[in-house]
Amino acid sequence: MTNIKILPGIGLSSISFGLRKGEVLALLGQPDKSYYTDSGCERLQYADLLIELSIEPDNENKFGWLEVFNPTFTFLGKRLIGKSKQIVLSDVTSALGENPSISDYGSFESYDFEENMVELQFRFERLQSINLGVFISESNEILWPTKNEV
Repeated sequence: MTNIKILPGIGLSSISFGLRKGEVLALLGQPDKSYYTDSGCERLQYADLLIELSIEPDNENKFGWLEVFNPTFTFLGKRLIGKSKQIVLSDVTSALGENPSISDYGSFESYDFEENMVELQFRFERLQSINLGVFISESNEILWPTKNEV
């Protein structure tokens, strides 16, 4: 997989939200690790890709959340993982047109762009991961990406 794009509301340029576990496995193969969260989500980790996908029981057991740690993937046309917080926040806030809410967890900070379902996690003043989820409407309906969006 080369030239992978991280796409808000969609997933990755190579794999989109809304896929069932079997479809994810057909595209990516067996994960290097899988586990269940306290909320019952199954997490699939792919070490070579540096990604973690969530198969969510509350969302029809579909892929609905993604955590990206790979510095070669692009977000908003740029490679941002590993870059300084100041540069990343300036670029992302401007591109998304939204100011984030901030949570400080001690060892890392989380910047949530809730309207765009994007979370940026910073550790040591550098972007560690870009996390994103499927879009949800104001009436709380899941807006799975269509084939035209992928």
